[in-house]
Parts: sequence; structure tokens; C-alpha cells
Amino acid sequence: MAKILFLQRDGYESFGVMYLAAALAARGHEAEVLVESQEKASFYDKARALRPDVVAFSLMTGLEGWAAQAASRVKATWDGPVVAGGPHATFFPEFVAEPGLDAVCRGEAEDALPDFVEALAGGGDGAGVPGFWVKTPSGLVKNELYPLRADLDSLPLPDRGLYRRRYPELVEGGGVEVLAARGCPFSCSFCYNHVLRRLYAGKGRYVRRHGHDRLLEEIARERRDRPGGVRYVGFVDDLFIQDRDWLEGFLARYRAEVGLPFTCAVRANLVDASLVRELSASGCKVVSFGLESGDERLRNEVLGKKISEEQILRTAELLTAHGIRFSTFNMFNLPGETLALAEKTLGLNLRLGPANHPWSGLLQPYRGTRVFDHIVERGLASGEAMQAGLFHQAVLRQPDTEALTAFNACFYWMVRLPRWRRPLFWLARHGGGLTERVFGLAASLHRYVRLMEPLEGGNPWLSALRLGWRRLRAYL
Repeated sequence: MAKILFLQRDGYESFGVMYLAAALAARGHEAEVLVESQEKASFYDKARALRPDVVAFSLMTGLEGWAAQAASRVKATWDGPVVAGGPHATFFPEFVAEPGLDAVCRGEAEDALPDFVEALAGGGDGAGVPGFWVKTPSGLVKNELYPLRADLDSLPLPDRGLYRRRYPELVEGGGVEVLAARGCPFSCSFCYNHVLRRLYAGKGRYVRRHGHDRLLEEIARERRDRPGGVRYVGFVDDLFIQDRDWLEGFLARYRAEVGLPFTCAVRANLVDASLVRELSASGCKVVSFGLESGDERLRNEVLGKKISEEQILRTAELLTAHGIRFSTFNMFNLPGETLALAEKTLGLNLRLGPANHPWSGLLQPYRGTRVFDHIVERGLASGEAMQAGLFHQAVLRQPDTEALTAFNACFYWMVRLPRWRRPLFWLARHGGGLTERVFGLAASLHRYVRLMEPLEGGNPWLSALRLGWRRLRAYL
């Protein structure tokens, strides 16, 4: 039996880590997780004390700098294998060149990682395992991706106890998140789904869903095992409503067997009156959907959404009529965007009414996506200059970037408090980075509370303040 230690910077339950821990356990191995934000100064000492056989990272882009530094620190006092996986390693496998890393894994890894661990346990270097790029004495070995699992239900249930055992404070609250599907059939230019489909060409069906029985079993297990029980369910796949036949059958059983309020993601061009009625009758209280930009050209030509303003307005109208709160996703600093175009995004959000509690961020043009190519081809920036990270960082530099960064920082409050939009924007532009952080933290807290009210019931302020304190600690 091998022990695999996952290192993580921020305090949250990672689906990737939980699925991998379960896959490793099914093959007789043990997984542990250490979260730096929880351990603080003792993080590396505890990592060494656990004496793992393999150290692993599951990374989103934006965390690669932290992971490279952490891998080097681990390697300074420990000579075991260090591997990285997750979205960043999948799309940027050259990350393996970091001195602290021995290998990266591309794509879904429930089969690949256990195979790699067992190859190491047998005295090999794992260089023949599909999905892995491995450093060897004779050079870098690059393998093709593992084929996709056709049957998601053949995967073991994610190991949610992984975080509960060490960090019970991370699973406080009444909600449980469930992943009903993998993959999205749409091809927005800023998203990696079209890149993943290309990477997996010939390796299996890309969009797959769990069966009704499997999802209901997962929810039932969490209702039984989660401290404090479960008061609501969050379906966190990219697009919960994409298969209407599957959805109708599932919602009928969910109403009868679970009956808890839930939240999910929709797409405005797929929403109609019958769908919203069905969602509402089944307990849906909150949805999210992408608006991205209030400018038709930016939204549909540059970002490839293929969604009209009328569809967005109709979706908001239907959701409001059925008492469903919602959160639009919005992006700023798009290629060619001016402050005047950003005002159109604000204007469209204002037309959606008070049920809207929007999220916003700055465009992160990831290499390999069509929006990245759009920027480079038009000479707006070089590929080398665009190092995408987290959503509060401006990557693309253009004439209105500073103004758009400030606009993004106070966007939530301009939607919620439209009479104060001008002084809010002035404060964001002239208050510096600390003002932007304060706006962001306050917006996160308020948005969380208002969206959680119909799910948690009562007063969710206490859990919101705990969440805010964890985020504030990350700033300090």
C-alpha cells in the first residue's frame, strides 16, 4: 500500500482530490490532504511528518506559482516523487519542467494516478503510464491521455471524509455539492471545453452523466454522514439542464426521495417556462447562468456565447416569477472593451431585477482557447505577455484596463445599489488596491448571504462571517 499526500493552498473541498482519493483507496492505497491556509507555519513540517510515498498537487491555473514553490520546498528535504495534475497540468504539461516536479498527469486521473503509483511501488518510474509526462534520466517521456471512462457510475463515490477527518471546519454549513456530469457540449471561446474535446478526440464520449441511482445514493450517504446533516444540495456541473430527458426523470425522483432545496447552473438559451416550472416544483431556489457581457458583439462574436439579450431577459423574468434567485456571471477587460461597453453590461444586469446577485471577474485568456488566439491574432497582446491567473488580475493591457479593473471591483454594488454607482466607481478608481479588496470581500459576503437565504433558511450570516474570515486571512 502506498500513501499519497495531496498538498493544497486554499481551504475548500476539491472534487478532483476527493475523486482521486476514492480511486486510490479502491486499489488499496491511502490518501491524505494538507491545506496550507489551515496549517499555516506548520504546513511543510506536517507534510514531512506524514512520510508519504508520493506528493501530489491538483491545480487550477493561477495556483501554479504557489505549487512550483511548494514542490521545491518539499524536494529540499525529501527525495520522493512529486507529481502535479488537474486543469493546469492538463493544458500546460510543460509545467513538468519546474525543478521540484518529477511528473505531470494530463486529463482525468482516476485510472492514471493509481497506475502510476503502482508502477513506482513496483520499482519503475511510471514513464509508461498513459496520461503522464515523466522526467527520466534519458529525457522527458510524453504519453497520450488515458481514454475517458464511458460509465461514470463505475467510479467510486468521492471520498468526502478526506477533508472531514482533518479539517471539519471546512465542511461546516448545511450544503453538499454534487457533480452530476462531466463535460459541456458548448464551445464558448474563453472556456476550455472545446480544447478538452480536441485533446480527447477518439478517446471516448466527452459529455457523460451519472445515473439517477448513483446521484441519489451519494446524496443519501451525505445526509447520513455529514455532521449536522444536509439542508440543501448544490449541483455544480457546468450545465445541469443540458439533457432534458435525463433531467425530468431525475427531478421526479429527487422530489420524492430527497425533497431538499437545491441550486444549479442553467444556460439562458435552454431555459423555457416548462423547465423553470419543473425546477421550481422540485425545490430549485437558486441558479447561475452566464451573461458575460451586455454588448452583443462581445458576447456572441468574441466570446462565442450564442445567446441573445432577449433570452437573458426572458430567463430572468421566468426565474423571478417562480421565486428563484439567480446569479449572472460577468466578465470585464474583454478584448476591445471600453468603459462604455462595460456600462452596457451593468445596464443589462440592472434590467434583470432584484433577484439578480451577480458575480464578476476580469477575463483570463488561457493559452489554447479561441479568445487567446483572437487577442494574439489582432495584435492586442503577445502570447508571452498573457500569463492568466485568478479573476481579479488584469492580464490583457489596453487603454481602459485600469478603469475596467475598478469597474469590476465595485460591479456587484453598482448592481445592488444603482443610485450609488457613480461614487462607488470613483472610490474604486481612486482608493487603491485595499479599497478593491474591501469591495470584493464585502460583495462576496453579501452575495453569499442573499443567495443562501432560501437554501439555508433562517439567518445564514454566521456561516457567511466564518467564510469571510477565512477569505480575509488569505489577504493578510
